Amino acid sequence: MLPLLRSIRVLGLYRIEAVWKNGRKAEVDLAPQILRYAVYRPLRGNLDAFKQAEVVDDGIAIAWPGTDLDISADAVAALHLSQTLMPGEFRGRLKQLGLSFDAAAATFDISRRQIAYYAAGTKPVPRHLVLALRGFEAELGSAGRPRSPSE
Repeated sequence: MLPLLRSIRVLGLYRIEAVWKNGRKAEVDLAPQILRYAVYRPLRGNLDAFKQAEVVDDGIAIAWPGTDLDISADAVAALHLSQTLMPGEFRGRLKQLGLSFDAAAATFDISRRQIAYYAAGTKPVPRHLVLALRGFEAELGSAGRPRSPSE
């Protein structure tokens, strides 16, 4: 089923809080979309222009009035999924990497208590930690060993 937006609230440059038709809320960083495609150049570094974003076409997209710029709700949902981890997934990735909560806390320079919160699902895993974890996984490679420069 196509995700549909009820409303959005601009939180900062490229960041929005999306409220879906089913009532769920999600903080989404649109920077990967806006900074990747040249068509979004008018929004780059321009918070005043970005703040004009609004939901259009019964929730199918976000658009900026007076421009031909929009981002589909489906693309917003995909960005959100790429920026988050479910609690079980976070715990599983730590286990797969052989990281205890103490080791993960030391590796990512956050408290062990925060790692436990994220693993239990008490608090959402922040985007910067998702990206750091993915970078750590990439550095180790799929076999759990450091990659050689030729790989």
